Amino acid sequence: MNDFETHLLEQLGGVPDEVVTDLRAFSETARVLSDEQENLISKHPLQWVGIYEGRVSASSRTLTSLMGSLESQGIPANKAVVRFIEKNQSTLIL
Repeated sequence: MNDFETHLLEQLGGVPDEVVTDLRAFSETARVLSDEQENLISKHPLQWVGIYEGRVSASSRTLTSLMGSLESQGIPANKAVVRFIEKNQSTLIL
């Protein structure tokens, strides 16, 4: 491994196996956000949700409460994807 690859891995998390695991978990979480959008809107309207390892691990009306719930479950804040679920999904044109 060259210096650039070593530096890049350090920025991504350090150990190649950890980076792969984190990327797979993020991919699963992104799939949940995309594929389950309508379900999230119906189950958690106007709530904050924390998605970790491909599932909704916590939801709450306030961000502070959500973060507390994630913490109490031992879920690292930097590993969960946190989103506010609006009733009407906004369309972004890029």
